[in-house]
Amino acid sequence: MSHGRELFVAGSADDLAREAASRLVELATQALRERARFTVALSGGSTPRRLYQLLTQPPYRQALDWSRVHLFLADERFVPPADAESTARLVRETLLAGLPIAAEQFHAMPTEGESPETCATAYAEELARFFRPDPIVLDLALLGMGPDGHTASLFPGRPEPAGAVSVVRDSPKPPPTRLTLTAATLNRSRAVWFLVTGTDKAATLRTVFETPPGAPAALPAARIRAAEGGSLWLTDREAAAQLPAGS
Repeated sequence: MSHGRELFVAGSADDLAREAASRLVELATQALRERARFTVALSGGSTPRRLYQLLTQPPYRQALDWSRVHLFLADERFVPPADAESTARLVRETLLAGLPIAAEQFHAMPTEGESPETCATAYAEELARFFRPDPIVLDLALLGMGPDGHTASLFPGRPEPAGAVSVVRDSPKPPPTRLTLTAATLNRSRAVWFLVTGTDKAATLRTVFETPPGAPAALPAARIRAAEGGSLWLTDREAAAQLPAGS
């Protein structure tokens, strides 16, 4: 059962990136008809990198008023901004380098000069200021999923963090210290999309699709859904290999 999860299976990772790019432009265009700006929380990794690179090329580059788009991060490794592991660096090298997006439209998580806890508080305050007087409601949370079912830096078997932004220590995936938007923040998003590729995700994806959203014992990726209750899963054939027909 899909439990409100929409599935799109692409033939390849490149096809997945094209589908995601088209849908993102469509979603943002609709949002900008209704609101002054479009807000998206981004994730790192090789699958999102394909998408970010594609968005800097025609026809996507010309299809959207990028001056009204604001970029946030779903999570970040607690490393310097120039570090190869930094998601902020990935965003700067792709989207900011190739699109008419001003530096002030990218709201990176701070990772230098203070403790992780101070940086998490600072980012929560930045989010609150940006959305004030309204609650923090992102138009889109763009997420991935690990083979263990983690998403953003929300890992299985950990207590549900409180607040808008949380510190993660002793991450099972290096580097050990991270900042992450909490499930409460992600679940207020108007849309939640997962980009998932690879055979190593297939069994976990089947488990997610068999789990009702919000089930307390569920894997973190299964607990995230948009405010309206659904989520979109864009996968390749390898990741979807264990899903029953009609999922």
